[in-house]
Amino acid sequence: MAFFKEICIEKYRGIKGLKINGLQQINLIVGDNNSGKTSVLEAIQLLRTSGSLANLYLISRQRDVLATSNANSAFDGFMCMFPRTDDYLGITVYGICNEEAIRFEMRGNRDRILVDRKEMEAAKSRLIDVPDGEVEAEAFAGTLNLIYGDKKRSENININQYSSITGTSSSEKDAFNIVYLSPFDHLRGNVIGRILRNESYKNICIKALQLFDPDIEDMMVFRSDIGNRPVEYIRHKKLGDMPVSSYGDGIKKVLVLSNAIAQAAGGLLLIDEIETSIHKKYYDDVFRFIVRACKMFDVQVFITTHSIEAIDGLLYTQDYQQQTDTDDICVCTLKKEANETFSRVLCGREVYENRESFGFEVRL
Repeated sequence: MAFFKEICIEKYRGIKGLKINGLQQINLIVGDNNSGKTSVLEAIQLLRTSGSLANLYLISRQRDVLATSNANSAFDGFMCMFPRTDDYLGITVYGICNEEAIRFEMRGNRDRILVDRKEMEAAKSRLIDVPDGEVEAEAFAGTLNLIYGDKKRSENININQYSSITGTSSSEKDAFNIVYLSPFDHLRGNVIGRILRNESYKNICIKALQLFDPDIEDMMVFRSDIGNRPVEYIRHKKLGDMPVSSYGDGIKKVLVLSNAIAQAAGGLLLIDEIETSIHKKYYDDVFRFIVRACKMFDVQVFITTHSIEAIDGLLYTQDYQQQTDTDDICVCTLKKEANETFSRVLCGREVYENRESFGFEVRL
């Protein structure tokens, strides 16, 4: 199991000098909107051991998950990853994983270069308002360095505002899984097909769905009569076989959460805004399911939320009144003031006891 004990974000987006120690299997990143919660999850993804340029592109475009247009260039998203207050561009994230140090660094400069006609012609199929001929463009040139234990990786980075990310791949396999789940991944569909590959896990997912509707019996994928495309169905005791698209977002969210836990087995799962599409009356059952499933699949999970009800629901999964020695939860509270991010890290038990006794405000 990949297990981080601490993570430090020295420089990434709007975060500087943020250290989160005392990490546990269940880690809550809480705070108001625009406090840097999603940036923390992105920074953790930079610690993939492959350290590839493809990973950087993926992280830089994650916030565009529901974008209907690809008009924004890869360069725009890439440059947004750097702190905007520095003349010399740099990102540094490091931590301790499985007793070994892991460190990501990227350094470089922004400049203007001439982009040749061949690259400009290729850009016309991806971007709008692309001029003809050779053009002067914004560009970044620098180096990426990643150290994991005694392994070191270095790569030169050159990207401009007309660069394509198509075909960019990683030549190395990651030492552990890192799976990111956005607040809107449940709207994408195509989840059941991946769940059906593992019969025992399918049964676990069905039990999770039964938290919402006890009459759900099975899940399957059929071929549509139109275009022979796969269509996901849920078998209902009373309603028969119903397309997943006919159900509400809560059912879809649980399906996506279940699939993500299985994908992250032995590694890390990053869940952004866990409360999205889950009604608070289901928090107790759904959160207990997530915690149990993460333990079953040896997953260390990082969860962002700005919902005080979700924070309480996740704390209640620990049964602190019965537990005396164990605590699987770490709570990191973020607060942003004058372009600086402040943090407070507490164990789950301390937050729970203060919440109960003093009405402790978790979100700073």
